[in-house]
Amino acid sequence: MPQTPRTAIIPTMEKSRPLLGVSACIFSGERILLVERSQPPYAGILSLPGGKVEFGEALESAARREVVEETGITLGALAFLKFHEILIPEHAVHVVLAVFVALEDVDGTTRPTAGDDARSARFHTPAELDALHRADRLTDGLIPIVQTARAFRQS
Repeated sequence: MPQTPRTAIIPTMEKSRPLLGVSACIFSGERILLVERSQPPYAGILSLPGGKVEFGEALESAARREVVEETGITLGALAFLKFHEILIPEHAVHVVLAVFVALEDVDGTTRPTAGDDARSARFHTPAELDALHRADRLTDGLIPIVQTARAFRQS
């Protein structure tokens, strides 16, 4: 019986698959770094810096790369925080995010520089975060993720 390469026997997937992404909670004191998205379906919405994982890329490496691309900031020590799932069926969006937390604060004089698909990037105070949440300007689930990251860093 002739041998068949493994790729020849993998069936073609008819349906879309979830996208694997990463994000990072980055603090400067009490302030959290957020980026404003420029592309649909999140255009104008603020989220943690992050994005897609490239094939063959480790999750932590992807988080570091995305943070540099979107904010210009190079991170020190990171820890995995949790997985977060985003489902928006009306936009055919299904993303599974590996969320990381920076273990060291970014110096208070560091100014993020928006890049890639980020329209803007800056640190926000807890009061600003609450106001953005009330104005429905944050990605779903962002507040609990930030709270979990704060608690993780304090433990």
